[in-house]
Amino acid sequence: MEEVAGVSSSLRCSICSTKGVKSAIVITDAESGEIVCSNCGMVISQNIEDTRPEWRYFGSEGEGVEGYGKSRTGMPTSLARHDKGLATIIGRTDRDASGNKIDASIRSKMERLKTWDFRSQAYDSTNRNLIQAFNELDKLKDKLGLSDAVIERTAYIYRKARQRGLVRGRTTDGILTAAIYIACRDLGVPKTLKEVAAASSIRLKTLSRSYRILVTELDISTPPVIDPVK
Repeated sequence: MEEVAGVSSSLRCSICSTKGVKSAIVITDAESGEIVCSNCGMVISQNIEDTRPEWRYFGSEGEGVEGYGKSRTGMPTSLARHDKGLATIIGRTDRDASGNKIDASIRSKMERLKTWDFRSQAYDSTNRNLIQAFNELDKLKDKLGLSDAVIERTAYIYRKARQRGLVRGRTTDGILTAAIYIACRDLGVPKTLKEVAAASSIRLKTLSRSYRILVTELDISTPPVIDPVK
C-alpha cells in the first residue's frame, strides 16, 4: 500500500470526519484497486485505475540508466513488417539471466547462432520479397505523408495480392504502389494516381494497369474518386 498523492484533500473518510479525526491518511491499495482510510480501514473507493508503470525489466545490463528497460513487451505487431513484428532476436548481452559473465566458448556459439538467425530471415523468397516491398513502403510513407492506418491497409492488400500470385511476373514496386493508391481511396486520403506515381517513380500507365489487376482479381470495391475540394 502507498499514500495517494494529491487526493487527501478531495477524498476523506466519512466516519473519521464525523468523529473529528483530522490525522487520517488516505491510502491506495494497487493490488485490490481500493482506496482505504488508514485510521479505521473504511473502503472509500474501489475499482480504481492502476497508474503504476506497465513495464517489467529482468536484465542487469543498463541498470541505473534513466529510461532503460521501459519497453513493455516490445514493439506492437504490424502487417507492414515482413515478420509482423513477432520475430525473436538473440540479444547482444554477454551476461546470463543471473548477471554472471558468459563463458567465452558459449559466447562464441551464441555469435554463430545470431549470424545464422539473421541469414535465415532472408533465406526464404517470400521473406525477401516482403522485406524489399516494405522497405520501399517506408520510403513512400515519408514522401507521401501517409498515416499508419494507410500503411497497415497497404500491407494487408499487398500480402493478399502475393498470396494470390499476383506479384509473380510483375514488378514489386508496381503492385505495392497500386496497393497504396487503393488504401488511400478506401480511407478517404486525397491522393491522386499521378501523385502516387510521381513519388514512386513508376510510370502512370504501369500503375494504372496494376491498379486494375488488384481491383479485379481481389474483388475490391473502391469508393468514388476523392472530392476535388479535398
